[in-house]
Amino acid sequence: MGMTMFQEKLARREQELWRANTYQLLAQLLMEPPSQRLVDHLRKIPPLHSGHGEDAVALAWVDLGDAARRSNEALSAAEFHAIFDENSGLLVPYASWYVAGERNAKPLSLLRAEMAALGIVKSGELSEDHASQLCQMMCLLIESEDPRQIGFFTRHIKPWLPQFFHDLSLSPSAFFYRPVGSLGESFIEVERIFLRETY
Repeated sequence: MGMTMFQEKLARREQELWRANTYQLLAQLLMEPPSQRLVDHLRKIPPLHSGHGEDAVALAWVDLGDAARRSNEALSAAEFHAIFDENSGLLVPYASWYVAGERNAKPLSLLRAEMAALGIVKSGELSEDHASQLCQMMCLLIESEDPRQIGFFTRHIKPWLPQFFHDLSLSPSAFFYRPVGSLGESFIEVERIFLRETY
């Protein structure tokens, strides 16, 4: 027996909430080191007894929970600064860097123009093309049920964020942040398929 229209709407709303919350979490973890409260929250992700039949996103969530249980605020903060420090970090989490090879390049100006068209105002001190800012913007577009989210994703997320998250998942000095990278990479792939099939 198929779902009723109400059940379909409820399922869709739950999916949208999951998407927005995942973008929000990624934005928070990429913006600043996680607080002990957030680490404690992530520790509540239950482990799997078996990985058989589980998709990449589910397994990445489990790995993140395992990493949180073996980490704390101080350790994750040390990792954050080692990876993302502006001067000596392992990764440069900016679209312009990944797409054009330098900061403040054309991708940033194109993003700013689209933000103006969408009515999105920059928040915080980080540049608009920082990975955390872009995740935050996708969260806003999902929460407002804006159908232009697929265009935003195609132009500003898809060209570089999967590679960035892949690089993060391979960071040799990262214990807590490697599963963050795996979660981001697998989630963006799910997003790509979802948006293509939905909009």
